[in-house]
Amino acid sequence: MSTSLSTSLSAPLSPRVAVLDDDQAVLILLRQVLTDAGYAARTLHSNTGAQDVLRLLAPAAIILDLPAAAEAASWRLLALLARDNHLRRIPLVACVPDDGHASDRAAALRHPLSTLVCKPWTLDALLASLDRLLDPHAGAHTTHATAPPQASAPLSARATASGA
Repeated sequence: MSTSLSTSLSAPLSPRVAVLDDDQAVLILLRQVLTDAGYAARTLHSNTGAQDVLRLLAPAAIILDLPAAAEAASWRLLALLARDNHLRRIPLVACVPDDGHASDRAAALRHPLSTLVCKPWTLDALLASLDRLLDPHAGAHTTHATAPPQASAPLSARATASGA
C-alpha cells in the first residue's frame, strides 16, 4: 500500500488552469486543448461566485475572457482579482477584443502577473502566453507545437469553417 501511495505522490501533477468564458463552445474547446497540452483545465461558464471558486481551486493560472463592454461581469471580476491579495498572485491571461480600448482598461487594473491576448486569438498564441506566465524561463510546450494546422486559425475562422 505504501508503494502505490509513494508512486502517486511522486507522479508530476498537471498545472491546474481555470478558464472563465460565457461561451460554452470556447470552454469545451479550451478544456480539450489545455488537457492535450498537459494542463488540468477547470472551466467556469459564469462569473457569479467565481472569486470564491477560484480560491477553492487554487489554479496555477487563470484564462479570463473580457468582452468589449466595460460593464460586463468579467471586467468586475478582473477588478476583484487585481485587488484580492491571494488571487492577484495567480498568473492571468486576459483575452480582450483588439479594439484599442479593452487593452487600456485591462492594463489600468494592473494585475501584477498578467498578459493580454487579443481576439480573435489563436490556440498557439493562447498556449504560448500561458506557458510564458507559468514558466518564463522555459520554451513553448512541445505538445501544442505539433497541433493540426486548423489550431492556428483564429477561433472565429474555425467556427465558420466547421459550420458552427
